[in-house]
Amino acid sequence: MIRFLPPGTFRQAFVYAGAALLMLVGLAAWIWSITAGQVDAQLTQLIESESYTIFVAVRDGGLENTVHEVGSRFDHKSIQNQVALLTDEYFKPLAGNLNEWPEAIGDVPGWYTINIMREPGPSEARVLHRIMSDGSHFLYGYDLTDFLAGRKAFVAAFLGVSIPLLVTVLLLGFFIRRSLLGQIDAISDAARAIMHGNLKERVPERGDNTELDLLSATINRMLDHTEHLVGGITNVSNSIAHDLRTPLAEARARFEGLLAKWPSSDEVAKKEIESGIADIDKLIRTFNALMRLAQIETGARQSGFRSVELPSVVSETVEFYQHVAEQKGLDLTADIPPRLDVTGDPSLIAQAVGNLIDNAIKYTPRGGRIGVALSTGVDGGAAILVDDNGPGIPDAEKSKVTTRFYRGDPARGTGGAGLGLSLVSAIAALHGGSLTLANNHPGLRARLTLQTVSQG
Repeated sequence: MIRFLPPGTFRQAFVYAGAALLMLVGLAAWIWSITAGQVDAQLTQLIESESYTIFVAVRDGGLENTVHEVGSRFDHKSIQNQVALLTDEYFKPLAGNLNEWPEAIGDVPGWYTINIMREPGPSEARVLHRIMSDGSHFLYGYDLTDFLAGRKAFVAAFLGVSIPLLVTVLLLGFFIRRSLLGQIDAISDAARAIMHGNLKERVPERGDNTELDLLSATINRMLDHTEHLVGGITNVSNSIAHDLRTPLAEARARFEGLLAKWPSSDEVAKKEIESGIADIDKLIRTFNALMRLAQIETGARQSGFRSVELPSVVSETVEFYQHVAEQKGLDLTADIPPRLDVTGDPSLIAQAVGNLIDNAIKYTPRGGRIGVALSTGVDGGAAILVDDNGPGIPDAEKSKVTTRFYRGDPARGTGGAGLGLSLVSAIAALHGGSLTLANNHPGLRARLTLQTVSQG
C-alpha cells in the first residue's frame, strides 16, 4: 500500500533546498565580486588612464599632433578590442575607428555603454567621454565581448552546479525527513496501542545508537516500569475485590435476615435496617463501577468488541428508561435511524447511553423534556446526543464533571457516587471517541461519539 508523504515532509525538504540555494547564491556573489568585480575595476582604470593620456597630449602638444597620434593607432582599422574617436568641438570625426559620434552619448561627458559593429557581428563597448582642454571631444573604451562571454560562462557554470545540487538537497531532505518520520511514526503507533490498553506494546529499537534510538530505548524502559506499576495496581484491585465484596455481601445478607426476623411493630428499627441495606448496596455499586472503570481505562474490555447494531442498543436503552421518565412526568423522545453499525462492546455502549439518560431524568424538573438522537458524526463516526431542558451544568464545571467522584452543588442532594460521567467518558475513549458537554439553552446537551464505525 502506497503511503503518501505528509505536506510537512515536502515543506521541510524545500526549506533545506532554499537554505542550500541561499548559500549557493552567497558563494556565487562572493566569487563574482572577486573576479568580475576586479576585472571591471581594472577595465575602468585602464580606460581612464588611456583617455587621460590623450587629454594631456591635446593640452600639451596640440590637437593636430594628437590627431596624428590617434590616427596612426586607430585610423582605417577594424575594431578589435579598443574603441577610439577624436572629434572637434562640433563632433566632426578627426581620428579613430568609429565613423561618427554615437547619438546615445550626446555632449555630456561620462561613462556609457554603446552598441558597436565588429567583424564577427554586433557587440557592446564601455566607453568614457572626455572633453579636451580646447573643447574637442575624445571617446575611448573597450569592447565587452570577452567580458560578456565570461559572464555567460559564469552563469552557465552556476546553473550547472546549482540545479544538480538543489535536486540532491531535495532528495536528501525527503530521505532524512522520511527516515525521521518513520521512527516518529513507530513511537506514535506504540503510544496509540498503549492508550488502547495494550501495555505490552513497545517502540521498535534499531540498535544504531542514534538519538532517536536512544529515545526509543528510554521510552521502552519507562513503559516497562509503567506496566509493572499498573500490574501492581491491578493486583491490589483484585485483592480489594476479593477482600471487600464478600464481607459486604455477607453484611447485606445478615441485615436481610435480621429484617425478616424483626418484629413488625418496631417500624423505626426496620427502617434503619433498610437504610443500612441501601447503604451497602450503594457501596457495592460504587465498588463495581470503580472496577468497571479500571477495566475500561486499561483497555481490557476491548477483547469483547464485535459488530453492534447501534440503533437497537440505543432504542432498548431508551425504552428501559421510558417508564422512569413517565413516572417523573418527563417527555422522553428518540430520533434513531434504521441502521448504523459500530464495532464495540454493546453492554458498555448501553451503559454509557443509560448513564446519560439517567442523569437527564435525575436533574430535569417535572414537565420537562429529554431528547435522544443518533446520527453519523461529521468525521464519519457515530454521534449519540442526549439533551434536556433542566438546569444544565455551569461552564466552569463542564471539564470537572467527568473526573471520578466529582459532584457539583446540584448533585449533592441526589444519589450516586459521582462516577456516571467518568464511566461514559472512559467508554467513549475506549471506542475511539469522546464525550462533550454543551449548553442546550436551557439545559444540557451531551454528545457521545464513537469512532469505530462501519455503516451497513
